[in-house]
Amino acid sequence: MIEKHFPLESLHADALCADMPDCMALLVFSGKGGEVLDELKLLYPQSHSRIYYIEDTLQTQMPKVLSIAEKLQIPCIVLNGDELPDPGVFIQTPDPRVSLISRGTEDPDPVKAFLDKMTPAYFTWIGFQRYLTDPAVLESLTDRYMETLRLGEFRNSIVAAEPLLREAFYHFIDLRSVRHSDSPDGISTTPNGLYAEEICTLARYAGLSADFRMAFLYGYPAKSHRDSQSARLTAQIVWHLAEGLAVSVNEHPDKDSDSFHRKVVQMGEDGQELVFLLSKKSGRWWLEVPNSKEPGTPVYIACSTEDYVLACKGEIPIKWLFYYQKSNNFS
Repeated sequence: MIEKHFPLESLHADALCADMPDCMALLVFSGKGGEVLDELKLLYPQSHSRIYYIEDTLQTQMPKVLSIAEKLQIPCIVLNGDELPDPGVFIQTPDPRVSLISRGTEDPDPVKAFLDKMTPAYFTWIGFQRYLTDPAVLESLTDRYMETLRLGEFRNSIVAAEPLLREAFYHFIDLRSVRHSDSPDGISTTPNGLYAEEICTLARYAGLSADFRMAFLYGYPAKSHRDSQSARLTAQIVWHLAEGLAVSVNEHPDKDSDSFHRKVVQMGEDGQELVFLLSKKSGRWWLEVPNSKEPGTPVYIACSTEDYVLACKGEIPIKWLFYYQKSNNFS
């Protein structure tokens, strides 16, 4: 019988160092782990790889802990309670690659927090609801060639979110984006939003990203009561992030071209050739986009099977057009 015990071990912040035993991930709580930690310990493990957790009870250690973890290349899952983390404090990497899962441009506006504090090399926004979103923000993202996937589009094709999350290193997940019926004791929840299963799927996709560095969970009650539905859901989201990390494959066409099948699609008799790359390991797809700034160095963009099927039908995928325009016009 499998022991019902998620592979968690407590770690003091000062013990985080290069000489400590290997671990799959570091779980960092802003404050006490509380009910979320209790719920995590009730789950069956996906992998027996060690996961350390640190409780920043005085809420003073997190920047130092995350900085050391990043230097040691340890993936981090940060549970920040009800507050949106300040990306300018926690992300020190130049030109970061960021994903955001949230429901709209509320106060504080999460999108504005990123665009005002930094200039991400890559930014994608998933799960927003148009009636909760300032149109000017969407227009600004389009002008900056940032990809978005609103809730309705995501629900029509859940797998469309995987390539977007695959491209990011830092993931921000707002639990207020879950609908009220799936998180009745959550913070200011609304009738519409992501289903519990959907946000767990998105968490798993985030964990699968090969260059995963950190995931920040916020927008849930920092002090949950016993049998809290939001604490239970938060624990399950962490479980799915860990599951993704456990089975993640470190691959990219730039790193090892021999690990990919090259698929060339001719768009008409005299049309553009579209080049797709299919991983022999994972079955995931990438799209090759010409780079006018460095003609000998094409850009490889994560895409889906649907993009390849669309090209085979004679239609140029929107993703290819989007990134071709970005390569040629964006500076």
